[in-house]
Amino acid sequence: MRTVRRTRLPALIACLALLAAASQARAEVLIRWNTDHLPSPQTLGVAALLVPAGNSTAVREARRLGYRVHLEVDAPSLGTFTPPPGSLAGVVLKGTASPEGIARLRRQLAPRDVALRTLDDRGKWPHIRTNWVTRNKEVLQVAGRSAQPWIENNAALMRIISAERTDPPQMVTYAWSALTVADVDAGPALEDYLVAIAEAGSFGGDLVLPLHERLQAGLAVGAPQARIEWEEIRRYLDFYAWAPIARYSPRANIAVVTADPMRWFEVMNLLLRHNLPFEVILPSQLSAAGLSAMALAIVLDPIEGSPRETLRDFARAGGTVVLDAARAPSFAPPPGSVQSEDGPQRVYPLGKGRVMGVLQGVPDPNAFALEIRQALGREGRVIDIWNGITVLTAAYEESKTGSTLVTVLNYAHQPLPVQIRIRGTFTVVHYESPEEPLALIPHEHRNGDTEFVLPALRAGGRVFLSGALP
Repeated sequence: MRTVRRTRLPALIACLALLAAASQARAEVLIRWNTDHLPSPQTLGVAALLVPAGNSTAVREARRLGYRVHLEVDAPSLGTFTPPPGSLAGVVLKGTASPEGIARLRRQLAPRDVALRTLDDRGKWPHIRTNWVTRNKEVLQVAGRSAQPWIENNAALMRIISAERTDPPQMVTYAWSALTVADVDAGPALEDYLVAIAEAGSFGGDLVLPLHERLQAGLAVGAPQARIEWEEIRRYLDFYAWAPIARYSPRANIAVVTADPMRWFEVMNLLLRHNLPFEVILPSQLSAAGLSAMALAIVLDPIEGSPRETLRDFARAGGTVVLDAARAPSFAPPPGSVQSEDGPQRVYPLGKGRVMGVLQGVPDPNAFALEIRQALGREGRVIDIWNGITVLTAAYEESKTGSTLVTVLNYAHQPLPVQIRIRGTFTVVHYESPEEPLALIPHEHRNGDTEFVLPALRAGGRVFLSGALP
């Protein structure tokens, strides 16, 4: 395996300058603490905590120690909730509340300039589901050791929340679910926390990370094992606190057109699982400019009027439109005697592009994602990875400089080399992770792509690609 060379000073300064410019914008990870005893902020190394509003003892102790306290308020208790006197950094509303209740809470917080956010608890603690069971012709089958494992992740949820731009802004959280009986008391392993932090930092989600009571108790009394684990957690918190993705735009060439993203959650989940980045676009927001960077548009809802014509123009200009098979024939001109290699009455030419019909409702999202991957072809895919069946990536670009940032996330809990190919020819490739300082890595150019190998990806890391050639 190739060795990693340390970067030269000018290149290092340039990358650090880029990171410093992004340091004000964060994909925040807020630690949730729900027990009565807390270590000091200096000991824990974090300035802010989320504390349940109902635990008045923990709230008082956190304030006494000097934390910036965010209160977690359950929506059912919103009618009787009154913000306590004293300093308060924010309120995070958990559950579904009425617009009237949220408006009332806003009025209470406005004079104190207290931030209000909501909490989406539909997330899942990220992990690999090792006993993935599928159904094949009414026969249950357990995935083999060489099969692509099922990953419980929150990438699609974070993408959807980002696209929805709700007000108040949303954060994501999830409860710990023990995989075995032995895990109930032990709580998450260290690597579980690291992957959770890396996932939020990779996909730009604001995360409320609950600490298991075992870890809270150990930190409160300074237990050696708890301190060792927390040192690693802190390393990841510090690494992703830079959050340079906030200064980049997601790099995607697939548009997912739907007015109800959560209805099609599993479709988007499987697209990201196969490293096919997308952008969610509401039908009412469809425009030629919005589709200009796209190679393919997946239409999941019925489309009429001007959005329909926008998609037709997109196909005529060379794009691919994927939609319900029942609507495909009427969407494109009759194909006449032309038959596609993909099967009769399935692909219809339209101008320089085409219209593809798929089964109504997308009964198999995994097969659908693979079809989309095939439809894009090698040259149409933004990113490809090898030797990384447990790795998800996210690509971002900076329009002014043409540089690209790729975040990489390994759910396997064991370091592995990962080979990556990204569309575009870049002259400088840097890699960093919580375990490895910023370094130049070797790369090759092939057919308009840049290829490189990450030597050992533990949980998360970032690749900076710059010096793009025209």
